This record gives sequence, C-alpha cells and structure tokens, in this order.
Amino acid sequence: MNGKLVIAMLQDRTGSDIRENYRDILREERPDILALPEYYFVGYNDNSVLASCSRRDAILKRLGEISSEMNCILIGGSVVENINGAFYNRSYMFDSGRILGHYDKIHPYDNEGRGLIKPGYEYKVFATRGIRIGIMICADVLYPDSFSNIRGLSPDLIFVPTTSPYRENESDMVKFNRDNRLYAIGAERARAAIFKVCASGQIAGHRLQARSLVATPGRVEWRNQPEFEDKSALIITRLEISDEEHSLDIQVHRE
Repeated sequence: MNGKLVIAMLQDRTGSDIRENYRDILREERPDILALPEYYFVGYNDNSVLASCSRRDAILKRLGEISSEMNCILIGGSVVENINGAFYNRSYMFDSGRILGHYDKIHPYDNEGRGLIKPGYEYKVFATRGIRIGIMICADVLYPDSFSNIRGLSPDLIFVPTTSPYRENESDMVKFNRDNRLYAIGAERARAAIFKVCASGQIAGHRLQARSLVATPGRVEWRNQPEFEDKSALIITRLEISDEEHSLDIQVHRE
C-alpha cells in the first residue's frame, strides 16, 4: 500500500457510545478508519462479558450506523457471539455500513467469559479501499506466532482491540518494555503498522488501564501515558505509507 490515511482510535469506557464532542471531531476529520476497543459494548452493570451476547443484533446495527454515518472503515471492537452453543470473542469489520467480515480471537484468556469463550482458528486480513487490514484481539499479541502467521497474509495495517487489566504497582519502565517487546517487535515481525485501541474504566467489575498505542516496525511511535490510563481519548493519526517508510502525525483529543 502507498498513500495517505486518517485513522481514528476511540479509547473510552465499555458500555458507552461516541461522546458528542468526539463525534464532532470525527465529522470534521472524516477518518478513513475508526477503531473501537475490545468488548466496547459490555455494559457497566454486566457481571460478565457473556451478557453482551444477548444484545448482539443491536450492537451490529449500531456499528453499521456508525460506519455509515462516518462513511468509514470501522473495526468494531468485539462482541460475544453464540454459535450453536459455543461462545466466541468476535470483531466485525464494516465499510460504509456494510459488514466486510469478522475475526474470532484465537488466544482467549483461560477465564475469559467465565472460561466459556472458545478460541478461533483462522487469522484474517480484509482488503478494502486498496488497504489490507488485519485484526488481532488483546492476548493474541502475547504469542509471537500470531505476527508470523498474519504476516503471511500481507497486511498493511493491524488493529488490536484490547482490554488491559489494571496492574497495581507496575512501573512505567515495565510497561514501556512490554510495549516494545510485544508491539515494536510484533510490527517488525508482521511488517505492518499496529494500532492498539484500549478500553478505559472497568469491565465486569474489574478495573482497566487504557494503554492504547501506535507502533511501526521496530518502534513504538506513540503510547497513552500512565497518567492518562483511566481517561477517555480520541487518537487521530495521519499516516502516509510508501514502499520505504511510514510517516505519522498523531493528535490526541481528551475531555
């Protein structure tokens, strides 16, 4: 891929929708791509991520409305799907209101969805508007083979909807080193830019830390700083890609 893109990542509480001031910015910026966090539609009072499964149809309708309104590619966070009694953590991709496809998390946590979330089995890259877009979800990045496998599908960009549990007393250096180990090296292994978009607030009663970031091969270009890990943010990246390099300009809007 060669060209210019405007990419928006919405870092915010699960169970929320797009805040009006962020919506105004999105209308002005007219992003090509908008990405939401993992489990974005799990409500504040839901006692498990499984509770969102009953709202699956309404969630997909809302995602389609957002993508259509913004006339953008939308990485719709993730929603729990019940397929013949088996539950999956599934991320849908839309373009201008139309579903392009979905990706099922291959590496769910052992206790995810009370241990009922099943692993997906196929890495995927979706082609639209001349861009090849891959999706991984949260813990997928903990496995180096994830990046090697998706590299074989030749993505230009990889989006990683995420919910990160709060880790008390973890130092900034430990966090930054983990970012470099997982995302800078992961982007290098996949040969693609990575956009990690995190939820803030809490999920199913557990506190989160919002550690959204942007990485290109071998380098973390931007990360949400520790003092803002409990805050919402709209991150706008102007990305220019050529065969030789990535050029980025990143702006962060906060309430």
